[in-house]
Amino acid sequence: MKPKRDLFGRVVFLFHATFVAFWCGLFLIPESLFPNKVAFHFYLTMVVVLHQFFWGFLIMPWTGKYRMVCILTTLTQLLRGQKVSDPNNYDHHFTQEAFLKIGINISHKASALITFFILFLVTIRYFS
Repeated sequence: MKPKRDLFGRVVFLFHATFVAFWCGLFLIPESLFPNKVAFHFYLTMVVVLHQFFWGFLIMPWTGKYRMVCILTTLTQLLRGQKVSDPNNYDHHFTQEAFLKIGINISHKASALITFFILFLVTIRYFS
């Protein structure tokens, strides 16, 4: 059972990585190729950020504190054998882990700031 869980954990992590690359990569796609890109990116970003607030609220009974948490992070950590109440779930960001895989250690706060910076940029583009 453990090898399957590890495989599924890697698959979810790779899906997460692909999704984040797509989300950030939308900045690089010209509007001539994707005419509704700005609106799509804005609404996608709203879903990404708001689901983290909502999921963090839903898992508060297990974590004992409120943090923004991506449901994919929770799923990955569960597949790795961690409990929802484990700090590796709610004090862990995908961005931290992804940067660590390339040898860059960033803080939990820096990871959250990256998310809010993307939200800020996308919102400015949408409303301008």
